[in-house]
Amino acid sequence: MKKMTLEIENSLEIAELRAEIVSKRNNGEVLLEVKKIVPDGTVASFKNPREIIDLFVTQLGYAGLDARWKEINQEEAQKIITFIMTKDLAYSVQLMSLQEAEKIFVKLFHFFSSNSKFFTNASFINNVSAMNAWDSITKATFDTGVVILSDTRIGMVWVKDED
Repeated sequence: MKKMTLEIENSLEIAELRAEIVSKRNNGEVLLEVKKIVPDGTVASFKNPREIIDLFVTQLGYAGLDARWKEINQEEAQKIITFIMTKDLAYSVQLMSLQEAEKIFVKLFHFFSSNSKFFTNASFINNVSAMNAWDSITKATFDTGVVILSDTRIGMVWVKDED
C-alpha cells in the first residue's frame, strides 16, 4: 500500500454540522467525522478504496470490514443518511423531520467532490426504510451509516443505537 496520512479536518463548518446533527438526532450516538487525505500519490493510485476506508475507521477505534464494505451510489447514500437521521435503528422512532435530514445531507455533501464514492456496511429493505443485515464496525447492537471518499477527503456519518 502506498503511504498515506489522514489528517483531522478542523473546520468551523464541519463543527457546526456535527453540533446540528447531534442536537437534532438526540437518541443513540451519532458520529460525523471528516479527514483530509494526504497521499503520497493520489487516492486513485490505491487499488482498493476499501483499504483507505479501513485505515480511516480503525483510526477512529472501529473495526474495518475490508471486502464487506458495500459500494453504493449517491442516491442510495442520501436515502441511508436520511433514514439514519430520521429513525432510531432499534425501534424506528421518529427523531427528526425528513426535511431536516435532507438539509444535513446537502451540507455534508458540500465537503466532497462530485466524483466521490460511497460505502456502507448494511443492506436495506423497502426503499431504505429498514436494515435487514449489517456488518457492525462498533460494539453497539445496531450501527450503520455512510462513508464518503473523494480524492482529498474521507468522511462518515454513522449512528449507533441500542435496544
